[in-house]
Amino acid sequence: MTRFKQKATFIAGLLGLFLTLFQLALHLKGTELCFNTGCKVVEGILSLSPLFINGLGALFFLFILILFFLERRLKDFSFLFDLLIIAAFSCEGILIGIQLFLARTYCSYCLLIASIILIIALLRGGRIILSGLFIVALELFLISNIKFPISTDITLTQGTYGVKTCSSPNSVAYLIFSQNCPHCKKVLKELNGCVSCEIHFNPISRIKKELLPGMIPVDNYKPEVNILALKILGINSIPVLIQRTENGFTIIKGDKAILNFIRTNCFCPGNQKIAPLIPQEGDFLLEGPESGVCSVMEECK
Repeated sequence: MTRFKQKATFIAGLLGLFLTLFQLALHLKGTELCFNTGCKVVEGILSLSPLFINGLGALFFLFILILFFLERRLKDFSFLFDLLIIAAFSCEGILIGIQLFLARTYCSYCLLIASIILIIALLRGGRIILSGLFIVALELFLISNIKFPISTDITLTQGTYGVKTCSSPNSVAYLIFSQNCPHCKKVLKELNGCVSCEIHFNPISRIKKELLPGMIPVDNYKPEVNILALKILGINSIPVLIQRTENGFTIIKGDKAILNFIRTNCFCPGNQKIAPLIPQEGDFLLEGPESGVCSVMEECK
């Protein structure tokens, strides 16, 4: 291995170790390093804790650095080094398969770590990179041919952070929102007062308690359920209000349309009859204007 490849391998291993340790520290604080919401979806599918997965990642890069220094003195460690990289390819192949065929979205952090492993493999030579890519291709082929059962236990209630209700609510609705979305904050501000509807607050990521003062959060709520709901419905923006009706559900998008619904249907006397929002039988999606929304995948300003 040339001197350039040695330096590049060391830098890649050091970068991988830094990123995984940094991610571990962020998870302990209740946040994470990710550039899109796909990470939450993938985490929701895996039963393994993110702390465990990132801990293994940190150990992998630590061993890579240790073997890097040992290999420079004893060639006997080359086989162990290459074997460790092949094992990493095997794990990454499964994670990529989950993103492609099960979550149907990508985890930007996962792909970043996979890219670092790919770079280290490229620096090791053609034999290692070909072996690793063959294993990944085989795993992707097998995963793509697995018929995953659809769980019947997933409900929007599992993604509910907290509920605001009264003794006799007029209707039940789920508000899917983000704490970083200014349009969502307009709706949350409107809901600070007394309402006659049962409102479930369903964030797309973990939120701070200060955002909804006085509300008792559910310990094990799952924000990834709300992201999956939006993906199933083909919705890429927030805020979204899903109202439960006798005929099914009504979906309202955008802060203006949601605020209009709240003011019309939730700020009226409890004994007043609520007019149904479904225009005609069979309609499922009631959309507000595209203005007044934030993208689920990108930061909103």
